[in-house]
Amino acid sequence: MDKKVFNIFIVSLLFLFLVSSVSAANIHDDNMTVLTDGCNYQPITSDLSNDDIQSKFDSANDGDTFEFTGGEYRDVSLIVNKKLNIISKNKSLVYTSGKLNDNAKRLGIDKTFGFYFTSKSAGSTLSGITILADGSDCGVIVDSAKNVTVRDNNVLGGKNCILVKNSDRINIFGNGLSKATNNGLQLKDVKNSLVKNNEISYNKWSGIETSNIEYCNITNNTIHHNDLNGISTFNRSSNTLITRNNVYDNTNGVYINSTSTNDVVKTNSLTHSRKDPRSSMGGFETGNGFLLGSAFRSSGNSKLVVEYNYLAHNEFYQAKNYWENENFELGQNWYDSNDPSNTFVCPRLLASLMKLDTLSISNTLSLQLKDSSGKAVNEFATFQTNVEVDGNKYTVDVKNGQATVVKDLDPTVDHDVQVEIGGQYYKYDYKASGENGAEQDSKSTSSDGETGSQGNSDDGGTSDVNGGSNYQGNSQGGNSSGSHVTNSQKSGNYGTNSSSIPSQDTSDNGNDALSNGDLDAGNTGSGDASSEGKAYEIIPPVTTSKELTNTSGLIVLCILSIMGCLIYGYRRKSEFE
Repeated sequence: MDKKVFNIFIVSLLFLFLVSSVSAANIHDDNMTVLTDGCNYQPITSDLSNDDIQSKFDSANDGDTFEFTGGEYRDVSLIVNKKLNIISKNKSLVYTSGKLNDNAKRLGIDKTFGFYFTSKSAGSTLSGITILADGSDCGVIVDSAKNVTVRDNNVLGGKNCILVKNSDRINIFGNGLSKATNNGLQLKDVKNSLVKNNEISYNKWSGIETSNIEYCNITNNTIHHNDLNGISTFNRSSNTLITRNNVYDNTNGVYINSTSTNDVVKTNSLTHSRKDPRSSMGGFETGNGFLLGSAFRSSGNSKLVVEYNYLAHNEFYQAKNYWENENFELGQNWYDSNDPSNTFVCPRLLASLMKLDTLSISNTLSLQLKDSSGKAVNEFATFQTNVEVDGNKYTVDVKNGQATVVKDLDPTVDHDVQVEIGGQYYKYDYKASGENGAEQDSKSTSSDGETGSQGNSDDGGTSDVNGGSNYQGNSQGGNSSGSHVTNSQKSGNYGTNSSSIPSQDTSDNGNDALSNGDLDAGNTGSGDASSEGKAYEIIPPVTTSKELTNTSGLIVLCILSIMGCLIYGYRRKSEFE
């Protein structure tokens, strides 16, 4: 019996030794940790040279993760030639190299860069890194790649902060792109891609410039203080959505200078565009919220749709068409005016006029946008306005065409209501509920004072103008005990330009290349359009690696338990025999 027990014990020890050896083999001297899915994680410390990092990239397996853990990295010019996750959790600062290294020259790359994603980098991610690209052509280049995500980075400088060309299903998400000598983001021959939640500012040309794009989605970006346009499209654009962007303080808001097919410009806020007589586009081609260029072409059932945008406080036109183009009809938009003669829309545009009304349901005072037919709007760009009720001032966010101003309005007494529209306050004679909901004639008066303070939106509650609290709500439902008030203005379906001299609406741009095409646009690309006929939001999650938990102690404990059970069972068996 003792001999058999001894044999079992020896076998168990040998097994335990083998398990321990395997566990030890998973821990490498170079701090590499083997992941459960077969991918590797490796920190990139700041003492590594660019060649050292490139060597690690080149020897990696598809799906490996590299984390930049240091504070600063100098002379970086890295080529991503396989599926890699490149991340930083502390916004590591990377200074790009202004020179092409031998590796880049061998691949025929002719632009300097910080990170270059090739056609073999499908599925890669670049996340969380601050890239200073002064002296380089680009901070990031994505070339002939598919399904690459560039998210949550800050890229400053370069000719273009990010250049994407000849690529498909690229996600540019949550980045800060600024101070480029050309564009914050340039898309050339790109399809099925998403540009979302980026802040793009202080670039010398446009915030976003496109050339030959299809089935792309440019949405929810904040684009401001660029020296040319917020968004520019050149050459061809098809089946592309430009929606929910907040575009302000650029030379123009959105500039369409392409052949446009089935494109939609919708629910954007296009404000505070500034005139610049020194602009390369020419003084008469600046200061517009929405601008159609000389190369714009779109017609028939697949023509460009421009609707539900907020166009206000632009120094020249709210919306303008190039003076030699044919007349073009816009959809429903709000030009911050209930007066068709004061919309500042170019005479070569037919513009349906929306109106902003007050609405009382029960004891709640709300604002409601309505289209030209009087139908309430429930999809629209977000904008702010000021309202004064009985001497109390409120700043409200109008979201999807609606805003709640006061929830506890007394319906039994008259109220003095003034709404800011186009920088002026319009007075409404707001009668008590005894009027049986009849429409009241309003007396619109203008105020020469400054507009009220801006505030952040909160749900519920009231505040004066200094507090900045706003209301959000739906004015539907409930029993109407108040009066429906409209601002009585001139009737008409189309807005007109306040100027009566359309012959002056000509370009003085001289040698301006932008009026005829892109200053830096690529050749017309090729490729089949997506069969689905719409842009998809594809945001793959960032794959960050997790270290393998050391379970060797648990394994040893389990084996010792099994050994004890075997020995105990063997002895019990001998006792029975």
